[in-house]
Amino acid sequence: MSAVVEVEGLRKEYGHLRSPGTVAVDGLDLSVPEGGVFGFLGPNGSGKTTTIRCLLALAAPSAGSCRLLGADTPGSLASVIDRVGAIVETPTLYPNFSGARNLSLLAGLYGIPGTRVDDVLGRVGLTDRAGDRVKTYSLGMRQRLGLAAALLKEPELLILDEPA
Repeated sequence: MSAVVEVEGLRKEYGHLRSPGTVAVDGLDLSVPEGGVFGFLGPNGSGKTTTIRCLLALAAPSAGSCRLLGADTPGSLASVIDRVGAIVETPTLYPNFSGARNLSLLAGLYGIPGTRVDDVLGRVGLTDRAGDRVKTYSLGMRQRLGLAAALLKEPELLILDEPA
């Protein structure tokens, strides 16, 4: 069974102009096999989100390597990103648009049929509120809408940062 997530010697240090840098991740090795489930547990500031950001090429590692679905990130991420769904930190959506409209816009960007929007809204339990503006949603509902957005592509790999 092949690994869908591979991290070797990951180090991420954030530099500061007038003081020593802050090491967010130091020497992380990780392998998640196909079909596996992996969860990071740790206190705030322990590098969980930073690791996810490096995996998704939202932050550049200071050292080490990351691979998703066999592709090096950031170099070859474009070749596999259509097979990855992700939520990093708080999903950002248009607050004055409905949940369904937000997902329809994303589906259009990905070339996904509009019927998929109804499917994912049902999967996350938002069908009854699909027409309501996102700004009226509770935090939990916004998280579920973010999950629906991550599921739109029917991803092979789903990466969730603080999904609860």
